[in-house]
Amino acid sequence: MVSTVLKKEKNPPLYLVKEEPNEKPKEIAIGTENINVFYGKHQAIHNVSLPFYKNQVTALIGPSGCGKSTFLRSINRMNDEIQGCRIEGNILYNGMNLNDPKVNLFEIRKNIGMVFQRPNPFPKSIFDNVAFGPKHHGQKNKKELQEIVERSLKKAALWDEVKDRLHRSALNLSGGQQQRLCIARAIAMEPEVLLLDEPASALDPISTGKIEELITELKNDYTVAIVTHSMHQAARISDHTAFFYMGKLVEFGTTKDMFTNPKQKQTEDYISGNFG
Repeated sequence: MVSTVLKKEKNPPLYLVKEEPNEKPKEIAIGTENINVFYGKHQAIHNVSLPFYKNQVTALIGPSGCGKSTFLRSINRMNDEIQGCRIEGNILYNGMNLNDPKVNLFEIRKNIGMVFQRPNPFPKSIFDNVAFGPKHHGQKNKKELQEIVERSLKKAALWDEVKDRLHRSALNLSGGQQQRLCIARAIAMEPEVLLLDEPASALDPISTGKIEELITELKNDYTVAIVTHSMHQAARISDHTAFFYMGKLVEFGTTKDMFTNPKQKQTEDYISGNFG
């Protein structure tokens, strides 16, 4: 697996400086510098620089259409699949700029996994869903595949619920189980970063609670970025929060500071529900 230490810069950007005078700098798993995203002539993201700290959860909040998901999908180049989409700026990861067209997209998405808003299991067995990525990348040893599947399902808090029906269709699982299966499928690739695009928005409250519990566990092994419309969810599960509005990053800081003492009035209005 690739190291998580970013390439050291002689003149680091402002977002790499210490948050507090006496605080040690946090290790950054991945960061963006001056990211701009265009759909044709329309600019959706404006000059966003943002760090994602190692083994912490960063929540991206803001009203619908503010660019949260567009920005998230830019991190592992998922927007490349959209015709007319263009990204400018740097995505820094392990000393590389992931926005370099020469970078291998398969390697990017192996190390930076993504889970989407609605569960999207393959029309295959539970086992084959989780084993799909490793198989695609050349893993053929049956014993090792079994170990990968079991380990991934355990990390996704799903193993105990499905261990006796691994070879049944994943489409028979509940919505919450399907979403955890999608997380297990991403984990099976042994990524360092997980991007979660509103992973609980289509789920019932009980399933949402399980996903939130899972996310707080996942940060022990992964760096997590999550888009959410729920202020309560962001406050419960994240360490840092970034507030987006109209494609711009308005404010970024610790979740505690953001929700108790926001620096920007726009942030305060949004969090307090006085936005509009």
